[in-house]
Amino acid sequence: MDIIIAIIVLGILIFVHELGHFLVAKYCNVYVEKFSIGFGPRLYSKQYGETEYAISAIPLGGYVKMYGENLEPASRSDDNVASEYDPSKEGRSFLDKTAWQKASIVLAGPLFNILFAILIFWGLHMFGISSYAPIIGQVEKDSPAYIAGLKQGDTIIEVNNIPIKSWTEFSEIISKNAGNTISVVLADNRKLDINVESKESKDIFGDKEIIGYIGAGLLVKAIIGDVVPDMPAMQSGLKTGDKIISINDTPIESWLESADYIRNNPGKELTMVIERAGKIETIKITPKESEVGKGEDKKVVGLIGINPYQGDVTIRYNPIDAMVLGIEKSWDLTKLIYVGLVKFVKRDIPSDSLGGPILIMQTAAQSAEIGLSALLVFMAMISINLAVFNLLPIPVLDGGQLVIITAEGVMGRPLGEKVLGVFQMIGLFFVISLMIFAFYNDIMRFFKS
Repeated sequence: MDIIIAIIVLGILIFVHELGHFLVAKYCNVYVEKFSIGFGPRLYSKQYGETEYAISAIPLGGYVKMYGENLEPASRSDDNVASEYDPSKEGRSFLDKTAWQKASIVLAGPLFNILFAILIFWGLHMFGISSYAPIIGQVEKDSPAYIAGLKQGDTIIEVNNIPIKSWTEFSEIISKNAGNTISVVLADNRKLDINVESKESKDIFGDKEIIGYIGAGLLVKAIIGDVVPDMPAMQSGLKTGDKIISINDTPIESWLESADYIRNNPGKELTMVIERAGKIETIKITPKESEVGKGEDKKVVGLIGINPYQGDVTIRYNPIDAMVLGIEKSWDLTKLIYVGLVKFVKRDIPSDSLGGPILIMQTAAQSAEIGLSALLVFMAMISINLAVFNLLPIPVLDGGQLVIITAEGVMGRPLGEKVLGVFQMIGLFFVISLMIFAFYNDIMRFFKS
């Protein structure tokens, strides 16, 4: 099943990429001979009009074969290529097109992948994404939030005249306002001014950054998300969506309270009251004794095998706001991937972090298990990755083709066949080496897990 999900995900993304090349080529009146999803032996093909549409055996890419891509215009009268040249297609060769038309055809593939990601994020934000409500949980003593008067249970309605729908929106504003004062409106109509302090943190790559800090955390409700197989929770009948009301007659208001109670009672039978589908039920459960930490920090805690529900509200945006957010998310991801790529080349990121098809297969399957939204987000991320990778200035990739088209435009003539051949061989060697290395990392990661 994992393989099927991965093939479907990759197939869709490859189709989107090649569709970009295909549609713009057609618009530029290029004769498209073949549109293939996958490489190698054909599993299925059908001729429609002048183009053959095919699905091939190796689902790691695809191609749009255009007439004249490998035909040297200056050699059309040469006897060696006379059999390849078709006078009836005069003017419809890829090489017959202007530099701008050729660049547009090449650029269309990566562009369609980025547009596809924007479309995914647009749809998710418009039809609803799971998030946490902007409700305050723990407030650190003497922190900016504490001094301003924020309390556990307070619900954020507005910050700096900006309506707040989720905790993510609230935390992003805090993060970006280090050293500033923000005006917060609460659900009970209280208005607070909070002086946001500066705090040193680390970004996703481990680099230092300065972010805003107020000392207030999110209130995660005690609603069960994932239930781990072969653990006390599943054996006792706990299910996803169950809300913990109390443990041993102690009222539970947050996930943190329930987690602390369970961890502090290893091996002891607990009486847990839950709410399930509007009904109250009582469950007996004994946390499993588990060792955590190392050396002097090692201790025994109780675990039952549950994770918090990822989000307690569904946030929806109007089509315009959803599109703006879709563009912002895609742009942020694109920048993140480019930064990561630079750091990978500079060896600031370990080489074993590179993943290949096996990692994609595993991640796609895990995302599908979480839900459709998670799978769609994963597809958007891979789609942008595909666009960024294809835009690298490496021969055989779209970016390399753009470099060649630019060079030919500057020189005013096509590059020589031998020069192009060398470029193609270098690019092919690089891509194959990268794929082998990614496969190697996947295999090593599999054996280490």
